[in-house]
Amino acid sequence: MLKVFGFVRRNARLTHDEYRAAHVGYHNSFGRRLPGIRGYILNVTANRSVRESLGPLSNQIVRGEPEGFDDMWDGWGQLMFDSLPDYLAGKSPARDRAGPNGLDFDPRVKEVGGDGDHLYNGSPFQFQVDEHVSVPVRRPERKLFKLVQFARRRPDMSPEEFRACWSGVHAALVASLPGLRGHILNFRTTLDVMTGFFPPDSEAFTPEGRTRRDAFYGLWDGIAELWFDAPDQFATGRADPAIADRLDRLEQRLFDAVWYREVDETIAVMPNRAPAPDFYFR
Repeated sequence: MLKVFGFVRRNARLTHDEYRAAHVGYHNSFGRRLPGIRGYILNVTANRSVRESLGPLSNQIVRGEPEGFDDMWDGWGQLMFDSLPDYLAGKSPARDRAGPNGLDFDPRVKEVGGDGDHLYNGSPFQFQVDEHVSVPVRRPERKLFKLVQFARRRPDMSPEEFRACWSGVHAALVASLPGLRGHILNFRTTLDVMTGFFPPDSEAFTPEGRTRRDAFYGLWDGIAELWFDAPDQFATGRADPAIADRLDRLEQRLFDAVWYREVDETIAVMPNRAPAPDFYFR
């Protein structure tokens, strides 16, 4: 399974809510139709700050949060395909538009609606991630509280040790939090998933685009996603003395910086990690 993240900054002409409506509505209506797509999730920063949702706990568990972080993005999409060739072939016309002679090809799917210049300020920061599913997500048919943890490893810890510890003992402790509905860790790889997906003349491949993207990547080494019914479940569980001291000590050892954001999640295509059948599927 190939999992790709694409962080985006909204066009300055749009308010945050206008961007959210356009991305969730028009853009997602085309993205969910990309041929071969196995999962498509959009995460948009919530209107309230994480300090509002977590209360005093946020001051205790946040360290080294970079200045200007929220100026670099407003949301990110998650795309899942079976392979890199399937992902690159996904931006092609979809044969799913009804016509007088049956299903016909819709060329607008190739451009994912063609609204990128309207939605975004510059190109998305698109990269592949290796995921570690600590707790598979159990989604009811209602909105969940989704918390995202960004973390940068301590410089005296190797990337391999950092990943093993975060996805091992740390994930096991987090998995014990009451009310946890899902916990997934994501580690960025060096696989190029932008060449061939974006036009060669796009802003992504300019010196300015690369500089902007590398500055964002340099802030963190991994992203964890956590799901609960409500923010007080995480706040109460994370502050419980039975687990708080152990997590605090472990995070001091692991993280040079760690901070959180609440996001609103929209499922356009429910992730399907099962082997693909030999017929049309979603």
